[in-house]
Amino acid sequence: MLPLDRSSQEICDWFELYALSSEYHSANFAELARMWDKRRNSEDVDFEGSASTQEDFFLEEIYQTIRERMEFLKDCYPFRFSENDEELIYDKDDLNNGSVIYLFCLFLSNTNNDDIFDDASFFEINNKVRDLFQACATWAAAGEVEGHAYSFGFPRPDHSGFLVKLTAIYQHFSDGKVRNTPLPGSSVSPKDEEIDIIAWRPRQDNAAGTYYLLGQVASGHNWPDKSIMGTIDAFHETWFEIQPASKSISAMFIPFNIIPNRAETREDKISILTRKFGSIFYRYRIPFFAKRGLEISKTDRGLTIERTAEIDNIFGWVRGVIEKFRKACVYS
Repeated sequence: MLPLDRSSQEICDWFELYALSSEYHSANFAELARMWDKRRNSEDVDFEGSASTQEDFFLEEIYQTIRERMEFLKDCYPFRFSENDEELIYDKDDLNNGSVIYLFCLFLSNTNNDDIFDDASFFEINNKVRDLFQACATWAAAGEVEGHAYSFGFPRPDHSGFLVKLTAIYQHFSDGKVRNTPLPGSSVSPKDEEIDIIAWRPRQDNAAGTYYLLGQVASGHNWPDKSIMGTIDAFHETWFEIQPASKSISAMFIPFNIIPNRAETREDKISILTRKFGSIFYRYRIPFFAKRGLEISKTDRGLTIERTAEIDNIFGWVRGVIEKFRKACVYS
């Protein structure tokens, strides 16, 4: 059912998923208007203005949100308008790494959203799938810093221990020295100390003072409760004999869109979130930067960008979910 009382961002998610589920991989805006009108007439709500004015305003807001996604995501947005702008079309034959990551984030964002799905049982977001999002975040960090990016969050795919992995990373970084022996009172079995991504841009002279990013990855709706800004100093003080001279920035990687309240813009919302989390990577940014990171990994610049082979797993998962989704016929 069309989530009439939700934000334009959530309605656009619903409309994109509607296009994915349709027979011809497209969704008609006139049909969306009819759904809106039918739902509006069934609600016991008094609307100001004429029905046609309300409908025009509703459609323009949806058009504008889709245009915004196209502008920010460029070729990482897997949908396009038809020639007459009457339909939204899923470009299933023109997918790239970024557009598949967008679809991956779209499903991750809405798996438990009852306003979007009548029945979400046709796909499951388990820990293995969530871990693939950490891979996406690693590539996005590489694309952002245009440099090295390590997936440090536990459990690590290479099964490395905390100090072993940390030492190897910072020997490569050449800035800071990890303790050989943990401080008394520190964790006897540390996992990741809330640091999921470690990335930096190498300097030409390999010296300190570069773009150094520490990131948290959160694929669940409880992400507003997770911030590493208050833990970075303790991380460096506890685990480093010599702390890096480069000043780190904190980052948060989420698959969701940023949805402002009625009295604020998206920019207003991000400004507040940045104060709490550092740089925010969300669905308008992650596909673009992850695609860039994967492209950089194929150059001869000698960069370490971990987990790049797992893009194939994301392609396979997304295609499988779309196939199940179309068979589920969740829209009536």
